[in-house]
Amino acid sequence: MANYTQAAATTQVKVGAGKLYGVFVSATVAGTLVIYDSGAASTGDPKISDTITLVAGVTYLNIPAGLYFNKGLYLVLGGTSASFTVAYE
Repeated sequence: MANYTQAAATTQVKVGAGKLYGVFVSATVAGTLVIYDSGAASTGDPKISDTITLVAGVTYLNIPAGLYFNKGLYLVLGGTSASFTVAYE
């Protein structure tokens, strides 16, 4: 069963293996997002996505079957601001 996390800042969503289903951005002002396969809040770990320039009301990485990650799920928010929801397992 999928879980979700709503955030407005850089966040460690999950530690350990799982699946990423998608990211929905509900608000942003010049925000960017990078998603890492990291269980230790490290930008040195492999990227799941490179830098995404965010637009409010857009779903990014909509993956109905899920995309596996191994170490964890870490999202780094850059730019001015953004509010987003991450669906994962």
